Amino acid sequence: MLEMELMNDLVIQCNSCGKISIIDKDSLEVQTHAYERQMGSEIEYDFEGESDCDNCGNCLAYSIRAFEYPAGSLNYDDCECRGGQFVQSPEIDVRYCEFYYSEYDEDYIYSEVCKAQVNIERVLANNAVMYDLTPREFEELVAEIFSKQGYNVVLTPATRDGGCDIIATHKVGQLSYMILIECKKYGLKNKVGVQLVRSLLGVQTDQKVNKAVIVTSSTFTRDARELAERQNTLIGLIDYNDLIRMMKTT
Repeated sequence: MLEMELMNDLVIQCNSCGKISIIDKDSLEVQTHAYERQMGSEIEYDFEGESDCDNCGNCLAYSIRAFEYPAGSLNYDDCECRGGQFVQSPEIDVRYCEFYYSEYDEDYIYSEVCKAQVNIERVLANNAVMYDLTPREFEELVAEIFSKQGYNVVLTPATRDGGCDIIATHKVGQLSYMILIECKKYGLKNKVGVQLVRSLLGVQTDQKVNKAVIVTSSTFTRDARELAERQNTLIGLIDYNDLIRMMKTT
C-alpha cells in the first residue's frame, strides 16, 4: 500500500529569539482528504503541529501539505511556519507502508540501510579510505558516529550555504541539548585554521545552541586549538585521530 510520508524531522528557527528547535516528524497530526479527478482520486495530506520555543516561549505553528495524484506520484507540496522559519525544507515522498527485504540482499543493505556504517568499517580496516570518501559521505559517516552515541541527527541539505552540516540533539529528562557540527574533509596536511573556528563560534552564538563542533579528516592549527580552548565548552574540535578513536568505540 502507498502512503505519503514526511521524510525528515522539522528544523525550525524561532523568529523571536533565534533558537533552533527540532520537531519530531512523528509528533505531527496527519489528516487526509480525497478529491475525484479524471485519473482517479487526488489525496491531500496535511501534516500539522504546534509547540512553544523552549528558549523564549514563542508559539511555533507549522504545516505541510502534499498532494498525491495520480496514485503513487507526488503532484505538489508546500509548507508554512508561523512564529519561525524552516532551516531545512520538509521533504515529502510517496512510500510503501511496508517494505520487506532479504537479510542476504547485500546491495539493498549497502545502498539503503547502512552505507555510512559500511564506510566506517572500511575506514577502520584501512584508515586511508577516509580520503576516498566524498565530502557528503564524510558528513554521513560523522552523522552515523554521533547517532551511535545516542544523538538524534539531521543532515542539512548538501547545497546549503554556511551554517552547519549536521544538527545533533540529545534529551536528558525534559532538557534538550543541541550541537551544530561542521564537517571538513581535508587532506591530512591541510590543517583547519582559526578563521573557521571564529566563524562557527559566530553561528553558535547567533543560533543560541549549546555547542558547536568542527570535525575534520585533518588536524587543527595551534591558533585554532587555542581559540577553541578559550571558549571552554562552547566549541569542540575533533581531528583525524579523534575520529578514528570514536569509530573504534561506537
